[in-house]
Amino acid sequence: MADEPQRIELARTGGFANIPMRASVPAHALGPHERAGVDALLSRQPAEEAEAGEPDRFQYDVTVVAGERRHHVRLGEAETTAGCGR
Repeated sequence: MADEPQRIELARTGGFANIPMRASVPAHALGPHERAGVDALLSRQPAEEAEAGEPDRFQYDVTVVAGERRHHVRLGEAETTAGCGR
């Protein structure tokens, strides 16, 4: 993604009750450690079709928005760092 990220959108789905949660953060509000995480997400291949996850586990859909471009990745609960989803 050539443009600088403007916004990061996060959606968490799944879990026992499957209650979705959504959030959006302006990229300028991220600290250096968080920005490094965004850069790591940008190096991943974009998500394609939805895949069935493990029962009662969370799935995270992260979209990095830069200008007119959007880079979307999907992470399973096991792929997130400790404490990220709780």
